[in-house]
This record gives sequence, C-alpha cells and structure tokens, in this order.
Amino acid sequence: MEINQNPLEFITLKVQEAVADTQNLANEMSAKVQESTTAVTDWIAAAPSSIVSAGTIASEEAFQIAHNICFENLPKNLQLKFARAGVRDGMRNFQEAAKVFESIPAQIRARGPEAVRDFCQDKDWSHIQARVNGGGNEAANGIFEYFWVNRARGGKNMTAKELAAAKQVLANAAFKAAVAEIVGAAVKGAIGAAVIELIFSILENSLLFVEGKITQSELVEQVATATAKAGIAGGLITGILLVICTLFPPVAGILGAAAVPLAIAGIGFMGIRAWEIFCHGDRLFNITEQAQKFLGIGEPTNEPTKEPTVTINP
Repeated sequence: MEINQNPLEFITLKVQEAVADTQNLANEMSAKVQESTTAVTDWIAAAPSSIVSAGTIASEEAFQIAHNICFENLPKNLQLKFARAGVRDGMRNFQEAAKVFESIPAQIRARGPEAVRDFCQDKDWSHIQARVNGGGNEAANGIFEYFWVNRARGGKNMTAKELAAAKQVLANAAFKAAVAEIVGAAVKGAIGAAVIELIFSILENSLLFVEGKITQSELVEQVATATAKAGIAGGLITGILLVICTLFPPVAGILGAAAVPLAIAGIGFMGIRAWEIFCHGDRLFNITEQAQKFLGIGEPTNEPTKEPTVTINP
C-alpha cells in the first residue's frame, strides 16, 4: 500500500535541495573568481617590467610611424618620384605629389622609405580614366597597380573589376606590412620584458633561497615562470599598441607621446621593486652596516671620554 508523503515534508525537502544546489553553484563561482583574481594578480606582478619595455619600444615605433607617413619627411628623390609618377610631361605640384604618396596604404608608408621603394618596385601609378579619354594627372584619377597590368591595358579606362583588383592588391600589401611591423615590435617587447623580469626574479628568489624558504628547484621554477609571464605580457602590450598605430597611423604621434609616461611609470614601479629587494638583502647581509664600515662612517671610537676639568680660583 503506497503512503502519500506529507506536503510540508515534501516542500521542506525541495527547499533543502534548492539551497544545496545554490550553495554548490556559489562555491563553483567563487572558485572561478579566485582563479581569475590569481591570474590577474600574477599578470600585474609582471606588469612593471612589461610596461617599461613595451612603453619604450612602442614609443619609438609610434614616433617613427608618425615621421614616416609625412610626405615632407621623405628623401628628395622619393618626393620627385611621386611628383612624376604617371606624368609624361612636367610634374605635379607638392600637394598633388603628397596625395599620390598618401594613396599608398598607410601601413606600408609607416615602415619608412625603404618599404615604400620596395612597394613601388613592381608597380605603376595607373590612370583610372585614361589620358586619351580626357583623364588628368590629379591624384584622385589614379591608383598603384602592377606595371604589367597597367601597360597591357594601353589607352583604355580601368573597368570596375580592374579597379577592385588594384585595391585588393593594395589591401593585401597593407596587411602583410602591418603583420610584419606588429610581430617585430611584439617580439622586441617580449624580449625586453623577459630580460628585465629575469634579473629581478633571480634577485628576489635567490634571497628566498638563502632564507631557506624555497628549494633550488623551486627557485629555478619560479624564475622561469615569472620570466615567461613577463615576456608574454610585454609582447601583448607592445603588440596592442602597435596594432593601434598601424591601423590608425595618423594618431601614432599621440600614442607615442602617451607611451612615454607609461615607460616612466614602469621605471618608477621598478625603482620601488629594486628598493624592496635591497631592503630584503640588507636584513640578511647587513649591507648598509658593511658599507658604513668600509667607508669609515659611524664607527665607534675607542678613546676614553675625558672628564671636563674645572679650575677654581683661590
């Protein structure tokens, strides 16, 4: 014979199950938050050295980009090349020559004159509307494309398909230039951050080893882990800054200026970290006291203290 469960007991049981499930879910969420907090804390611990290297390298690259994308900073022979590109008689004025130069993707121009020369090596400045059909030499009526395509067309106007193909060539070249610039800068940032962190980490963990708080194998492991984290962080910071610079070269100067305070802040953090290491070492090895003895500062004197003499007149 089946006995029906008391409704009150049934409700109580379901409430207890719901509370238990909620508590388990809260514990899981707390564990995830703890893991995320630990990861962020570890990243921040490696940030000072990363900021220094990334800020310095990004600053240098950003200012270089800002310099390269300006037509007036080109060598005179390259300026002349753009003034004459696609022109049979005479040459363009300075403003039109600058516009022809600026029709090259900014990501390529950002890499400097040599990259611009390499880009132009197999290309002509082609008229969109042919000269024989009334097309002018103004920058708005032209685009860079492979010279064999331009010369095979002869005196015909560019079709929409040919114009789209020329634009795709430019886009592909820009993408390759941007990737090369970003990867190169990220590698520099990673190496710089890793080297700085390696030095600090060796000093910090060596002191812990001397105190007997970690073993030699733990020393090596902690140094390797900290160095790897700093290298990854440095590479990411530099890469992100350079992505912004290569995608938006006109603002590279602003970003470069902003990177300098980052580097200064990183150096300040490093100074604090170096001072903490010194204080730790001073407690272990009495560095300050030894230095004072070596320099003869604050040494106690062995001469007996003379009592002052008092003369009494009769």
